[in-house]
Amino acid sequence: MNRLEGVFLLLAIGAYCVSFLGWLYLVAFHKERGQAWGFHASWVGLLFHTLAIAARWRATGHIPVMHTYENSLSGGWIMMVIYLVVQRLLPQARPFAVGVVPLALLILGNGLQVGAELQPLEPAFRSNWLFVHVVFAWFAFGSYVSAFAAGALDLLRERLPHEAAERLPEPDLLDELIMRLILFGFLSHAVMIGSGAIWAYGLWGRYWGWDPVETWSLITWLIYGLNLHLRITLGWSGRRGAWLAVWSFVGVVFLFFGYGHGSSIHTEVFSR
Repeated sequence: MNRLEGVFLLLAIGAYCVSFLGWLYLVAFHKERGQAWGFHASWVGLLFHTLAIAARWRATGHIPVMHTYENSLSGGWIMMVIYLVVQRLLPQARPFAVGVVPLALLILGNGLQVGAELQPLEPAFRSNWLFVHVVFAWFAFGSYVSAFAAGALDLLRERLPHEAAERLPEPDLLDELIMRLILFGFLSHAVMIGSGAIWAYGLWGRYWGWDPVETWSLITWLIYGLNLHLRITLGWSGRRGAWLAVWSFVGVVFLFFGYGHGSSIHTEVFSR
């Protein structure tokens, strides 16, 4: 990591921390000032986050797509973009940030722990299909994590004092958010799998190899497909829908953070 990227990333993390504290101040102490702090700090954090990505892109000559740190940097950015788009379309969902922002911070922290060395684009990544594959992977990841946050907030409402619960988005709104986010993530995930298969054929001479990444990607996609089936066909919503969003996230954890435990040509390329 160069100095400029480090400064921008530190400022982004600081702004995200202020944002989270602002929303927490609103929910816990019922102070409306917390909403203004949280809202504006989210935008400031995203600005510095974008500048950090731009600084790394300039230093390495490629979009951040390699290995854990760069994917954490980009994945956390997508999460915040999804949140800010959601709150733009549904202003009443703004306090949803109290669940999204800390998860974005944890993802960035996980990436920083692994290491942030500057590296040129490796031969395996030099494919036009890479950008389709990775961008849609970020969209799927950001949507699934945001749906998890919405589900967790919905379940948390029951355990909070009445006044604090009132500061969170209404259960019906959270349920609608979960549905939309999972649907968007599911469709993005399908594109990710398809483009990844085409890229794999050019790289390894086969579309599918059943290695840990491919297997967990398919399992996770099927889990969220079942999630949508239960919601649309059987009408699972409310508390059951929230638990579905939370438990479905287990597949995402294995896919994005657990595949390094396997051994395959895919993990040799992606896990460092």
